[in-house]
Order: sequence, then structure tokens, then C-alpha cells
Amino acid sequence: MKIKLTKKNSILGQSIIEVIVALSLVVIVVLGLVKVTVVSINNAGFANDQRAATKYAQDQLENARKEKEEHEAIFWAKSGTEEDTIGKFDIKTTYTPLPNALNPDKMNIQVIASWEDSKGTHESKLETYLTKWK
Repeated sequence: MKIKLTKKNSILGQSIIEVIVALSLVVIVVLGLVKVTVVSINNAGFANDQRAATKYAQDQLENARKEKEEHEAIFWAKSGTEEDTIGKFDIKTTYTPLPNALNPDKMNIQVIASWEDSKGTHESKLETYLTKWK
């Protein structure tokens, strides 16, 4: 039995091809939008973590300034690294007396707040110098 190809069958076949092409384009556009959304969410999460790490580092520098003002003898005797953890953030505060460790008149303070996520280890690093008023 032969199926005779008519104009009606030809139009129907052409319509099915057009629908498949249109659906393919819609799927490609939707997949692109999903990819852009996922990247945006990941970037927003990283930016939030970076902001929090920088805030913790700033807080540590402010604590050092406050300690210098309130407990001067203890502050100027410091040397080395102090470590703390706040949530997923590891905070290292390093005190380096300058230039003379026996009688410092200037202190370098470096704070590194680090964290890990699916893309690796990241850090926010701040540094300042505090001077002894004579």
C-alpha cells in the first residue's frame, strides 16, 4: 500500500519541523537564563562572604586600637599571631613591633580573615600601623 504525499501532508510535516525548531530555541534560551542565574547567585554569595570577612578584619583592627588606648602596656608588649574563628571565618591577627622590639614606638598590625567555599580558600587582608605617642 502506497501513501500518497499530498499538499496537506507536506504542510503538516513542515509545521512539525517548525515546532521542533522553535522548541529547541526556547530550550536554549531557558538553559542560558538558568546558567546566568546560577552564576549570579554564586557571585552574590561570594560578595557576601567577602563583605563579612572584611568586616571581621576591620573589627579586629578596631579592637587593637581600643586595646592600645585602654591597656597601653599590654598592647605594646604584644608580638606574634592571635587566631580566632567566627562562624566559617578564620581570623589571624599578627602584631609586629617596629623598629625596636625592646622598646617599640610603632606596631604593624595585619589581619587576615579567610574562609573556604566550593571554589577554594579566599581571604580578606587588612593592615595598619599604630604609633606610640610620646
